Amino acid sequence: MKTDRFGSAFTRAATAIALAGLLLTAGHPVAGQMITFHVGKKDAFKGVSVALARGVGEVLKRFEKNRRMLHSVQGSGGQPAYLREEVASLIARTENDLDQAIAQTGEPRLDGLSAWAAEEIRRIQEELAAQPGHMAVLPFRSSTLYAVAVVASLASASAAAPQQETLPARTSDQLLDQAKAVIERIFVLASRNDLEVDLWVGSTPTPQANFSFWSQGRIRGSTPAPQIIPTNGKKDHVLRGLYNYRAALGEGAVTELIMYPNSAAASTNGPASERLDLVNGTSFFCCRFDQQYCRHVASKKECKL
Repeated sequence: MKTDRFGSAFTRAATAIALAGLLLTAGHPVAGQMITFHVGKKDAFKGVSVALARGVGEVLKRFEKNRRMLHSVQGSGGQPAYLREEVASLIARTENDLDQAIAQTGEPRLDGLSAWAAEEIRRIQEELAAQPGHMAVLPFRSSTLYAVAVVASLASASAAAPQQETLPARTSDQLLDQAKAVIERIFVLASRNDLEVDLWVGSTPTPQANFSFWSQGRIRGSTPAPQIIPTNGKKDHVLRGLYNYRAALGEGAVTELIMYPNSAAASTNGPASERLDLVNGTSFFCCRFDQQYCRHVASKKECKL
């Protein structure tokens, strides 16, 4: 069975980063480091970053521990495999653990980051569901041996030799590596106090549109209030995450709209609009009204005719 030990170089480095952040927050300098204090929103947000790094670090530890506890079985053709339901349970728990770690910071504006994590995990779950599985006859196990933290709901094993669906270990590991990458992405951003971006939005051929955007996530069922950027313009200190948006050019009956998610009446001609992803996407976003789509671009220069 493949194992991915938590004592890796990445983990040691990540833990050191988080510890340094905790020491700085507590007012203790790291050895050999000169501390310079600056007053600004980024520094004011540092406490949230430290709390998030600590919480997500625990999520990563739990994920690695439960991954090592997955049962390795004999799959089709005698190849190593895992139980599909155990893999699915671990991925689902990862989404829940990340959501809780973000919520426990007490910062409601991080709902966009929670939405990003949920969307990334959903994509992995869809890929998992599309994978063909194979039935395997498993030897009897007592409920004590069979029960593991990641699949507590599966603890009652039948006294008969049960059949369960398996996935090749290689496929399972690829999907679990993707889930781990989601955790690590958030952890690194939090550890570096890099949870904010300065978002620039442009429009062409006319740089006079109103771009409103709001978190794809929801807080207690309410719709988040939109933020507005007149194009071509910039808004500082936007929290990283996944956002829906509405770009409006003109007024009244002649208003041209580009929306994400796309409306049912949206044109199917030309490129589709991209989601506003402020985790992996650039901080430059361009709406092309002549082609009816909005997308991330590398720089302001790319948002021209």
